[in-house]
Amino acid sequence: MDYRCAHCGRDLATSKPARSLIARMDIDCPYCMGRLQVNVHRAETLIVLGSVAGCVALAALAYVRQSQVLLLAALGGGIAGAAAIYILERTWLRGWRRFRARAPIRGME
Repeated sequence: MDYRCAHCGRDLATSKPARSLIARMDIDCPYCMGRLQVNVHRAETLIVLGSVAGCVALAALAYVRQSQVLLLAALGGGIAGAAAIYILERTWLRGWRRFRARAPIRGME
């Protein structure tokens, strides 16, 4: 992933977790104070949603059937989803810009 600022071009890889507000998915660049928005790829969203849905479905089925094997499969599905996100970021999304310039809110210009 490319963690450079969309405004000034400086690398934000070391400060990305500490500065983000997850609820709003935006940050301020510590260098130029430009407003940035987290740029999430559709593939990331699909993998996370599929992984969570699969884990919940398997866990519910494991509860109904009282099966430890299904419970372990649900746990394995969660781990596989996390691994898939990691591999996706390191291979296919290598040049994907993590941050984009935040558009001003309508009426707040």
